[in-house]
Amino acid sequence: MTLSRKTSQCPVCRRTGHLILDLQDESYGTRFALHACTACKVGYTYPCPTDEELRKIYSGEYWARETTLEKRGGLARRIQSFNNIRLAMMIRPLVNKLDPGMSILEVGCGSGHLAAYLSKCGFEVEVTDIDESILEEIDTRHAIKGYCGDLTQIDFMRNYHAVIFNNVLEHLPSPGRALEIAAGLLHENGVIFIEVPNINSYQFKVFKAHWFHLVIPQHLYHFSAEALDTLASRFSLHRIWQSTFSPKTSAAGYAASLSPVLQPANLRKNWSKAMIFIYLGLQVMALPLVGLETVLGRGAVLRVLYQKKRTD
Repeated sequence: MTLSRKTSQCPVCRRTGHLILDLQDESYGTRFALHACTACKVGYTYPCPTDEELRKIYSGEYWARETTLEKRGGLARRIQSFNNIRLAMMIRPLVNKLDPGMSILEVGCGSGHLAAYLSKCGFEVEVTDIDESILEEIDTRHAIKGYCGDLTQIDFMRNYHAVIFNNVLEHLPSPGRALEIAAGLLHENGVIFIEVPNINSYQFKVFKAHWFHLVIPQHLYHFSAEALDTLASRFSLHRIWQSTFSPKTSAAGYAASLSPVLQPANLRKNWSKAMIFIYLGLQVMALPLVGLETVLGRGAVLRVLYQKKRTD
């Protein structure tokens, strides 16, 4: 199967998008490509995966649950402890903006590790996810209230001091609508924290279709700093902080891009100690490159804080 068009309609602003990268892989029965809009600069996966394809993508354990990690023994627990340290560093800019006891909503909580950490920090945390079973597990283990379903389908009946999209916005079928709803859920001076892969990064320029953070077709959208700011501005959100470095995922982009064997999902299948140590070792070796790309503003991951502009 080949793509019949090199242009398409941007699903965000309805302007014209053009082919950036054609992928040869047809793992899910369709040949996908990366398109980018000439107007709003948002990148998007084309064609958009069908509901059936998305069900295949997210079947099984897409995230590493706590109960699964516990069954893997000491190595898995030590790795998770290390990841928790990186999570704490990743979310620190948001934590510094808040006071203990303030309310946080994490959209698409996945494994729940970040929500659990924030709860331990003294915040009132609630989460959303499309997997009811993982929400039940998070509630049982950490007493964190969860809402099951798409953000657009939930009636929250309250406001929050912060909303988090931690590597989630790129998965959503309508990121603009999600940001609009999140902005409407904020208290006055509330903030939105976003982490997404940076399509304007040197890593993408080097690895292209093999870049780990590209993740097509799982990622429906692909953002640069300009595209994210443009989208956020539509809902009166202005950027108050930004970095192109993530303590958790920047170095992993180099290691996991070298071979599919080194990607976390594959490492979790067999828990080979040798491959895990190679994966971690490559991340350490990549740190000088990560530092350089970050200084130049072309790091692999965008971490951004937005605040809603006052209307008065």
